[in-house]
Amino acid sequence: MKALLLAVGLSSFLRGGLHAYPYDARLDTALAGDFKKAICAFSGGSELYSRLAREGEQNSRRRVLLRFDKGPWLAYFLRQENVIYLNTRFITKFFGVKKRADTEVIEILLKNTKARAELVKRADSVYLHGGPRSAIPLEFEYEAYFTEDLYTHEKMKRYPKLLKAFISGSYSDPYTENALGGYLTLSLDPEAYRRRIRRKYEEELGGYLSFERAETDGNNSVRDAKILSYASGKVGDYIDKTEALERLRGEKEIYDRYLEDFYLKRWPAFSAEALLLAGSAALEAKNYPLALDCLAVADENAVKYGVHRAELLSLKAKGALAILAAADFTRDNSSKMPLEILSQHLKALEKACDRTGRPFPAGLSALRDKTYPAAAAWYSREAGRAKDPDRLEYFRENAGYFSGAAVKISQKIR
Repeated sequence: MKALLLAVGLSSFLRGGLHAYPYDARLDTALAGDFKKAICAFSGGSELYSRLAREGEQNSRRRVLLRFDKGPWLAYFLRQENVIYLNTRFITKFFGVKKRADTEVIEILLKNTKARAELVKRADSVYLHGGPRSAIPLEFEYEAYFTEDLYTHEKMKRYPKLLKAFISGSYSDPYTENALGGYLTLSLDPEAYRRRIRRKYEEELGGYLSFERAETDGNNSVRDAKILSYASGKVGDYIDKTEALERLRGEKEIYDRYLEDFYLKRWPAFSAEALLLAGSAALEAKNYPLALDCLAVADENAVKYGVHRAELLSLKAKGALAILAAADFTRDNSSKMPLEILSQHLKALEKACDRTGRPFPAGLSALRDKTYPAAAAWYSREAGRAKDPDRLEYFRENAGYFSGAAVKISQKIR
């Protein structure tokens, strides 16, 4: 889901950015003000705006432009221009209308305050995140993601009906899907959270590097410049690169302190509270795979993550309830479930029981042994047909899981 926000190229947006439309400036002013008002209504958003303001006017005032693009991203942030481009392809989809010219969309949103307010209410997290940036330290994306997730959590606490509606499948829009896509995959383990972001940006997108790698590259560049300066008698390049490396080291120290403070002081309470909120909503909506993923997480590692005892006990109690409810639901409805839905319920139950040290529910073992081989074949077949990268990854991951489990089952039968 987060992939909707991510872009792998800039060409279309750069072309769009070259042509100014009559109402660009006025809509930019209106949207920037509306977004700020909406975001600052939450403490996390207000905190972010205050911090950006301390860093200078350039950071606190990003321009907002609307342009159509065929790509799958909702928005793109061009750091060098300090501009967020919102993709009008998804704006028209959000409002349920056919394709309109950019000029028409811009004029409508400028003059129709109700329509603009509705867009701002849903697209606020996209604006808050700012979109991906090219060739900058990966640590900035850690901050962007957990800032967005903190904001989304605060928003879902205020609007629990929206969270439940999305989880139950009764409501969706591109912006809510994007915001909740990452939020609903939170973990008590901060390292798992960081690994997910790192894999997204280093493996899938490229152009991102950690401060550590940037510092190594900088050291190499300084050494090269020093050698060349001795050979040519010109020291300017060497001095420039040395100063740039020192600035990088200074930024790294600031971010190291910032990230350490976040993960030590804010992460344990935030992650446990978010998992309880999302898991409880999923349990109420009878989305048992999601409920189990959120609630049955209080394993032996939970204490070392710094989760407070009260939250830990709540997670354990809710996790036990989720396992019982999911087992009853699967047992009662297995004959009516499509293979994909049935396999996901059994998989979620199995993983939840493994994490929490509980035995697999009695009466479901035979159903699991029968379902897994069929599921392995089905997911492998669908992986061969999938065109969408996210679906392909989903089918491959599940094909691997059920194939491995099916092998264990066959060995057990022998």
